[in-house]
Amino acid sequence: MNKLILQKLNENPFRPLVDIVYEIILDDIINFNYLPGTKIVESKIAENLGVSRTPVRDAIGILEKEGFIEKSAKCAIVAPFDANDYFDLNNFRYVLEPLAAGYAALRITDSELEKLFEYAQKVEYAYKSGEYKEMFKAENDFHEYIMICSKNKYLIEAYDNIHPEMKRYRVYITADASLYDFLCDEHYFIYNSIKLKNKEIAEAALRRHISLLTTKSADEMYNDNRKIINKKLEVMNKMAQK
Repeated sequence: MNKLILQKLNENPFRPLVDIVYEIILDDIINFNYLPGTKIVESKIAENLGVSRTPVRDAIGILEKEGFIEKSAKCAIVAPFDANDYFDLNNFRYVLEPLAAGYAALRITDSELEKLFEYAQKVEYAYKSGEYKEMFKAENDFHEYIMICSKNKYLIEAYDNIHPEMKRYRVYITADASLYDFLCDEHYFIYNSIKLKNKEIAEAALRRHISLLTTKSADEMYNDNRKIINKKLEVMNKMAQK
């Protein structure tokens, strides 16, 4: 086993190996170490991690269910960006998340408000750190907590159904450095709207947030993400030349 796996096992000896392998592969996808369209070679990953192919195969299976990896009869690849799917997902979010924010504004407790503020702070810290993994986690935690605070089981269930796709496309949003300052401010704005405990204001804040993420055309989204990928390729090439 390599050092990273041993380190994670030392932190929690009872953690299933497949969970650790899943986390490592997902981190590589989030950090664009595996670029969209990259072939995922099960045997190579197993060799690099010093584990058998079974936990790698199982981890890839989970990532396939979550939409991060696509498999065919011939191979598995990191799922490419699909602008139409991205817009469809955000149009659904435009209906779902404002409703949850409205319910949260009416039902959230003072202690839950404090926790939501902490999540907003973590979003800010994560974007200032520039670490993709931290940004990715902070974004997920903040939006998921609003759903929890809605205390509406039907909204929570609907959100759970799209959560894997949310995670996948959030990778592209958090990779766009031009959005970092905007996203820091946005999460405080959403928090403050819920803090007012006014249903209409909270709903409007979430509608604004999601609509601002879909102002670009499909071509613009493709071009922006191509720039992100090319920038990562430049960094990888420089490292290879050292």
